[in-house]
Parts: sequence; structure tokens; C-alpha cells
Amino acid sequence: MLEDTIILIGGGYETSSISDDDNLIIKGNNLIALHSLKKRYAGKVKLIYLDPPYNTGADSFEYNDQFSRSAWLTFIKNRVEIAMELLSDDGVLLMQISFHEYPYLRTLVDTILSEDGHDRHIFDMNVLVRHPERALTADKPFNDVMEYTLIYSKNYNYEMPKQIIEKTIDKYIYTVDTKTKPDEIRELGGKKVEIYLPKNVEVQKEKADKNNLHRETVRGSIREKNSSGRYYVANIEPLIDEYPPLTLFKVPGIGDDKLGFRYFELPKKGLKNGAYYQGMPQSSNITKKPYPNFVDFVKEYNSANKEGVYSFRNGKKPEAIIKKYIDIFTNEKDLVLDFFMGSATTQAVAMKMGRRFIGIEQMDYINTVSVPRLQEVIDGEQSGISKDVNWQGGGSFIYAELMEKNQGYLKDLQKSKTVQELMEVYKRMKENADVDFRLDLEKFEEELNNFNSLDERRRELIRILDKNQLYYNYANIDDENVRDLVSDNDYEFNKIFYSD
Repeated sequence: MLEDTIILIGGGYETSSISDDDNLIIKGNNLIALHSLKKRYAGKVKLIYLDPPYNTGADSFEYNDQFSRSAWLTFIKNRVEIAMELLSDDGVLLMQISFHEYPYLRTLVDTILSEDGHDRHIFDMNVLVRHPERALTADKPFNDVMEYTLIYSKNYNYEMPKQIIEKTIDKYIYTVDTKTKPDEIRELGGKKVEIYLPKNVEVQKEKADKNNLHRETVRGSIREKNSSGRYYVANIEPLIDEYPPLTLFKVPGIGDDKLGFRYFELPKKGLKNGAYYQGMPQSSNITKKPYPNFVDFVKEYNSANKEGVYSFRNGKKPEAIIKKYIDIFTNEKDLVLDFFMGSATTQAVAMKMGRRFIGIEQMDYINTVSVPRLQEVIDGEQSGISKDVNWQGGGSFIYAELMEKNQGYLKDLQKSKTVQELMEVYKRMKENADVDFRLDLEKFEEELNNFNSLDERRRELIRILDKNQLYYNYANIDDENVRDLVSDNDYEFNKIFYSD
């Protein structure tokens, strides 16, 4: 039944159409909702960000946070597999987790997303979320301050974006003056190199200027991964014992600055690394650098509960970390999905950054926290990243609910606090619910009366519900007994949503 699509109803909000530009919020079981999204959104989502239950043993805001490990891993596996079908070819999946399940989650997802020796894992971002010197309680064996964001790509050949940094003149502070003609001209590495002894060279620090030079020490990866570094290692460094320290070599035809040459310098006495001087590159006004696999969001985590107007203590991510990921992996108008929606941080940030979004949440706080928060965002609320992105308000979203069948009875059974309340639900179940077809109702009721405790009766009543009929399937929307339950607006919406 999980391959079925489910009827969507407005949940008090009236709409009869949807377009690719619309944002979408769905209330209901996220696994079933993902299957319902597949026909319309397969291959269209650029970024999936997930903040699942951490399985810490603490019950956090009605999430089932106390799965056995195997059950939790199966829970995640089923959702990741269908979610990957929604990603575009250049899309990425991000999952944030604590140390409790981090190694097990990493092993699971590595396994299910690997084929023929290909690895979709890009890297794990280490996120500092608490100050190392501020322990929450003294009875813990260690101070848990890190969380981890696992990052996977849809495509095996995915290239990780790089930081784009605008070049500045700040480090261009040197001038080099050769006072005389070269002391020697020598061919090194196929180039006619002018050599100046230290007494005939004046290197000075000046105020930063675009016409000055930057001094780069030849060490580490520069020795191998930089053309100037490789030239120095191959041709200049072997001459250290032949010339005095700080001898200068003027090498033509190297670099993309306007000079047409590059100065190389032997190390100072007692040091081992030489250097080269370069002008400002002319090919581009930006430089690209790899992102580090560590970020510090302690400050933002400390104030996260104040963001978004509505409190969601200990269950809310700061808007800044979602902005970081959306900045790295998406562009404006790209589609972002979060199916552990919680307090709607991902959707709020996506709206403020001009991205489209889909959010899915099963818990009832979707109507007391999540949706009201997004309505505040539309009105222009100024918490979180609002000032950083100059958020002025605007935007919209469509709200829909999976049309409940047995799911409604299941929720009522779970919420019942007395045997009398349970039996009232059972009375309604006998009239309309789909129960196990093998059930002998008369015998069941005799046995049910033998259970005196609330939990025992609840367990038995949940057991007889047909779990394959939790929601109304879209395939049955034109059946007479279903069509009468669906408004005209919702009927038209479903026809458009699931249209070919």
C-alpha cells in the first residue's frame, strides 16, 4: 500500500489548484506522504535536509525518540530510499544527527546508497552546537558538544561546490626593487631567469594596494598543487647551497597577473621554506576555496528558541545553519524538502532566501507552531536570518493533509486517557473503521472485557485496525462512498496534483 498515492484535503484551507511554483506543507505520515509526492516531484528536489529523531532515549516533543536501534535504522532506511528518488541529478541529501546514532546512520546510508563500488557520500560536517566549557549536567561521562551533518549526493560524479571569495587588496603589501642589472642570467626549467643577490634587492612593506605584491611561502600543499610552488621545488630550491639566503630569482612567463614574471626568493638564514611574490591575478576577481568540514554555531544554537516567534525548546535548529546549507547547495527558486518539519525552520529559511519548499509533519503541533510560524514569516517577522537577507515579508504556501481513514481512529486510541474514552472510540470504529477481516467480533468483545487495564485494551483495539487502510487512497477518489467525503475544491486539487 505504500506505493499508493493518498487523497489530499485542505484541512480548513481552500484551494483547488497547484503549480510548480507553489510551496507545499503536508500533515500526515511522512513515509506515506513521500510516496504520494513521487509522481509529481521525482527528480525535482535540489536539497533534502533532515533533522530526524536522534534516538537518544529522551522523548522530545512527541517524536518517538525511543526506538530500538534496529527499528530506528529501519525507520530511516525506508524514508531515505524513497527520498532519493525525489532528488534531482545534482541534488544532495543532508541528515543531522548526534553521537548516539551517528556511526550507525553513516554505515546504514553508506550501504544503501552505494552501488558497484561507487560512493555517494561527500563528507560529514562537524557542527559545534554547545560551548565546550559549559556542561549541561555534571553527571554525564563527557560533555556532548558536537553534532554531525551527513552529506550525500544523488549523482556519483557530483562535484562539491566551493566557497566563492571576492579578492581584496589586503594582502598585497610588498614592493620589490631590483637596484641594478641582474647579477647573473641562468636557464632554469626552460626559462631565462634573472638572478639578484640580496645586496641588490630592496623588499619593503607598504600600505595595501592593487599594484603591490603578495608574498606566498612555499610549503605544504603549495609545493605540489600550485604551479609556482612546483617550479620553485624543481628549479630554485636545489640552489639553496649555491646562493646566499634571500637571493631573488625573476622568472618570466609565470602567473596570471599583469607582471609577466614572478619573483622567487630563497629562505632566510635558518629557515627552510622559500617564497614567491605575485601580483593581483587578472583572470578573475574571485577565488574558490574548499569548505572546511567544521562549523561553529554555538552562539546561534543558544538563541535558536527565540527565533520564529513560537517556542519549540530543544527541538529547534537555528536558522543560520539551514542558511549555510542552502547557500552552499542551492540557488534561488530551487526546491528544498524537509519531511521531519518540526517547527518549520527549514521552510522559514527557504522562504526568506527565495527557494521553493515542501514540508511534511505528522504531529498536531504543525497547526500550533509550524504553520503559524510560516504565516509570521509571510508577515515579515525579523528573527533569525531576516536582517541578514533583508527579509521584508511576502510569499505563500499551500497546506494539505493526508485524508485519514483508520489513522484517525489510531490517533484517538493513542490519546484516550480512560477506558470509557477508549470504548467510545471503539464504538465509532465498529461503524466505519476497516478492521482485520479475520476478526470474530463477538469473540473479540468477550475477550476485550477480560482486560481491565487501559494499556491492555488500547493494545488490543490498535491490533485489530487494518494498518493498510490508515488513509484514503487516491485510486478510490471516484468511488461513491469516498467521493461524498471529499469537497469539490479538494477533488479538483487532487485531480491536478496527481495529473499526468
